[in-house]
Amino acid sequence: MIDRSLFNVEDFLVDNTFQLYCAGTDKLCIAYWENYIKQHPEQEHVIKEARRLYTILSGNKKPLNRQLEVLKENLSLSEERPTIPIRKNYTWLRIAAAVILIAGVAILYRNSRQAAVPKKNLIARFITGGGERKKITLLDGSVVLLNSKSSLTVNEGFNESKREVSLVGEAFFDVNHDKSKPFQVHTSDFDINVLGTSFNVKVYPGEATSEAVLIKGVIVMEGKGSKGNSIIMKPSQKVTFYKKELARPGIKTTVKPADSHPQITINQYTKVNDSTIVEMAWTRNQLEILDQSFCDLKSVLERWYNVDIKFADKDIERYRFTATFNGETIEEVLIALQDAEHFKYEIKGKQITISK
Repeated sequence: MIDRSLFNVEDFLVDNTFQLYCAGTDKLCIAYWENYIKQHPEQEHVIKEARRLYTILSGNKKPLNRQLEVLKENLSLSEERPTIPIRKNYTWLRIAAAVILIAGVAILYRNSRQAAVPKKNLIARFITGGGERKKITLLDGSVVLLNSKSSLTVNEGFNESKREVSLVGEAFFDVNHDKSKPFQVHTSDFDINVLGTSFNVKVYPGEATSEAVLIKGVIVMEGKGSKGNSIIMKPSQKVTFYKKELARPGIKTTVKPADSHPQITINQYTKVNDSTIVEMAWTRNQLEILDQSFCDLKSVLERWYNVDIKFADKDIERYRFTATFNGETIEEVLIALQDAEHFKYEIKGKQITISK
């Protein structure tokens, strides 16, 4: 099977199935490429450029391979007939000129792209909305699962001499080992350096904590503004950064000076009875709640179901829950939580009000 994951513009232009897709003449090719584009969003800009050039070069006429077939047919006719009608002669000459033009422009385009726009200047960004999750395969083969309301930016020069990405929100990384090209994840609170391993990172803006969980391998974490201070994580460890004082009812806090470094704790990741890792449950589309206050659960539910939650009474924020959900709607979740604590809710579109 042809690996098209590294195709450039000229590769797409000379691919027969891609030509049929652009021409809209083959249902199987159209279905294949529409599905391929959904599964490879990182190639979207290359494919769009290839389609644009195909439209310009073909003039919305028959695909290139069909033009070649017509050319061959006319050439074979010329061997059988010593005399060729002038009109037909002009036809295949025009087709031959079109073929040469497409090939020539593809080569010129490739050379100009290499000279004028180095690959390292191409930056990809992946974004998820509320209730949405994405699976991303990077150029080096590493796989990233991006949780809801998150963004992953692939930095310039990725997979050349280094591999750097920037994360806002939450993502699980399964990084391919490449000693010559270290992998680095940048966040607002810390940086993570790794050669090849699996780990989860959660850094949502506005939340009081951020965290990293290591599944396998070894990673080195370094907090922002703390040069020389790094943490070497081992499998099953969880590092939590407490970014600011928590002014929430029922939660004990430690008041720190504004210019102090974040408080850091190192623990083991949490497992429930069926050996599910709580911090990783989201990668299996499972919502795992373990002794969480309603106040903390609010942001989780808002991201998971793409809703906005408002508490009509401050006391409700102190309610604590432990539960597991897999595929339930937001209303089914609220009904289940009512079995543990008494509260009422009202749903209007994406707005949810919770009261006593």
